[in-house]
Parts: sequence; C-alpha cells; structure tokens
Amino acid sequence: MRRINPGSVNSYIRYGNVKIPKCIQSECPECRNTNEFVINANFQSSKNGLLTESSCPTCKKSTVFIIMTKDGHDEGEHADTYIYDIQASKHLINHIESLPNIPKDLIRAYRSAINVHQTRENSATAVMSKRVIESILKHFLKEKSKGQPLSQQLEILPNHVDLAKPIQSLSQLLQAESSLNKMLELETEMDYETTSLLVDLLENIIEYLFVLPGKIEVTHNKIAKKFH
Repeated sequence: MRRINPGSVNSYIRYGNVKIPKCIQSECPECRNTNEFVINANFQSSKNGLLTESSCPTCKKSTVFIIMTKDGHDEGEHADTYIYDIQASKHLINHIESLPNIPKDLIRAYRSAINVHQTRENSATAVMSKRVIESILKHFLKEKSKGQPLSQQLEILPNHVDLAKPIQSLSQLLQAESSLNKMLELETEMDYETTSLLVDLLENIIEYLFVLPGKIEVTHNKIAKKFH
C-alpha cells in the first residue's frame, strides 16, 4: 500500500467525526499516470476503516483505497488514506531501474538476489548478496576495489563518494532570488504540480537524513546481535 499525502487530497467529505477524501490526485497503480480519483461512496466498512474503489480516468482500471477511521481521531481530523499499489509494496528493484547512474550489472545482481531469497535458496542468496556489494563498491572505487577485502573497500568508500552532494545541490534551488524560494516565502503563487514536487522533496530529504541511516543502524544492530 502507498500512503496518500494530505496535500494530494483535492476535497473531503465528512464521515462521523472525521473527514475522508472525496477526490484524490494520485499516480494510478496500473497505468502510472497521475489523475484525479473520485472516491466511490459505496464503502465497505469495518471497525478500523473503510474500503472503497475508484476508476482511473486514463486506463479505466479500478483502484482500491483504504481509509482508516478507527478511534483516536480528533474532531474534524483527516483520516489516513492509502491506495493499494502492489509496486509500492515490492522491493527496491521496482524503483531503482528508473534512477540515473545505476549500473546495469548491479540491477541484475540485486534482482537475482531477491529472486533466490524468495525461493529460500540460502546459499545462492549469500552468493548474490556478495555480488551486489561487490558491484556497488566497484562502481565507486573502480580499480581501487581490486584485491581488497570488502571490509577495507567499505572503509574507504566515503572518500570516493560525495555523500553531501545531494543535500548541497538543494542550496541552488533555495537561493534568495530563486523561484522556489519566492514561492516558499509566499511572494509568488505555487501551483499544484510544484507543491507535489515539493512534498516529494520533503520525503526524500527525510528519507536521506533520517530514514536510511536509521534503517542501516537497526539492521546492523540485528546482525551484530545475531552473531554475538
């Protein structure tokens, strides 16, 4: 499932003590076009929420929406809403293929690692996982990766990757006279497409600075605990 950001809800209706979406601007799970979905009022209700559908204006396929209405909402609060998007629930492989500068051999190795893991082929998963790590290090370290154990390659990796570049590049977008900065300061109007891009940017920054480091730390601690 993929959570619908409140900024993507064009209009609401009231359902009990909460507001639920009526019209949602979202990417279609089928055709991947961004459209306005008008939520079907024929809800299937449970104690935790509502299940409903809406048809994509482009491909006409029906899409499922889950609206959480369980107790705990304050009066007039917006209910959390999710769209059933199987691609969003799958592995990273569904997202990295469209990113720039991703080595093709890395994508192939990662896909193979996922496939063998899902078939519970443990030895094959270990082999392919090592190949993924080697491919990542080779991409950044080039010749310096040859003959070096993985531990040493990982140790010198930060010397060859500009980890600050993604954040520092944002400074150009937010200079005092930039169009985006003027919009943030409410000096000029911001259209819906720009607000959607802005929300994406917020999510990316949070993921880069908080989510990914946190996930790596949690996984590291779990692995360390298992083997000690």
